[in-house]
Amino acid sequence: MIKVSVNGEIKELEENLNVNQLIEVLDYKIKGFAVAVNTTFVPIAKYESTIINDGDTIDILAPVQGG
Repeated sequence: MIKVSVNGEIKELEENLNVNQLIEVLDYKIKGFAVAVNTTFVPIAKYESTIINDGDTIDILAPVQGG
């Protein structure tokens, strides 16, 4: 198990998860959000190849509508 910060909250996760798997484990249902790992934006094309490591800081940002 590893510990990471997700949107400021500490979570314990299985090792060797990629971003897609992380999203599934955290049960995010919204489409079209942005993900940053250690303040670096991760494009959707890199979700499979971006592995979450112990101590990482992950930010998942949902789109906001407004005017």
